[in-house]
Amino acid sequence: MEELINPIHTLIWFISFIGIVISITAIYFNKGRWGYILAPFTYLVNVFLYNTVLHATIVYNIGNVTSQQLEIWSAVVRLHAMLLAILYIIFRISARGK
Repeated sequence: MEELINPIHTLIWFISFIGIVISITAIYFNKGRWGYILAPFTYLVNVFLYNTVLHATIVYNIGNVTSQQLEIWSAVVRLHAMLLAILYIIFRISARGK
């Protein structure tokens, strides 16, 4: 297929993959404190899967995901990031009070 995808998506895919590997390694070596890694790990998996499906759909024409579904998933990725940021702020404020 002649359509090209923005190179930033390839970079995001690669960085999220590296983040997943680092997260799994951190979970393995910090078994008692893996809960701290869970939130960023879920976000990295969400971003990685989104960009994998985006590449498969646009570049390789694999799958039957519509552009509207990709747009909704993109919004879900941003929503995921916002919720994690808000939860981080709430937990930092509550931890400071103790």
